[in-house]
Amino acid sequence: MNHFTLAFISFLCICFLKFVYSIIWVPWRIQNHFKRQGVSGPGYRPIFGNSAEIQRLFKEAKLKPAPVDHHDTLHRVAPFYHRWSGMYGTPFLYWFGSKPRLGISDPDMIKEVAMNTNGSFEKVWYNPLSKICTPKTDNNPLCR
Repeated sequence: MNHFTLAFISFLCICFLKFVYSIIWVPWRIQNHFKRQGVSGPGYRPIFGNSAEIQRLFKEAKLKPAPVDHHDTLHRVAPFYHRWSGMYGTPFLYWFGSKPRLGISDPDMIKEVAMNTNGSFEKVWYNPLSKICTPKTDNNPLCR
């Protein structure tokens, strides 16, 4: 076996081990950590997380007619949150790819996460291109 072949096989082994570590081991460890604390949620699926189920729930929500007699819109705006908070309670853990997301509804916990500045919680920011897609009005917070 020449040196190039040995280096190539070593490179492939390292890539495979990094893949297994980041896509399988780390999410499994995170899910077990939260499960020990009593936080459950839909199970992790390698590479895609819960993205397929989230898309399916959005499609189901679009097919149902929107009720006009009440203002409860959570089941249309965030159908995954509506379904999983009912099934697992809050907080619950779900996945976008190999990135965990924690669904919370407790106002005190939301305040703690929003006011936290030490970087413990990664905040999901909006897409700056959404300013282009939203109408420019005085009461639109994106256009100020």
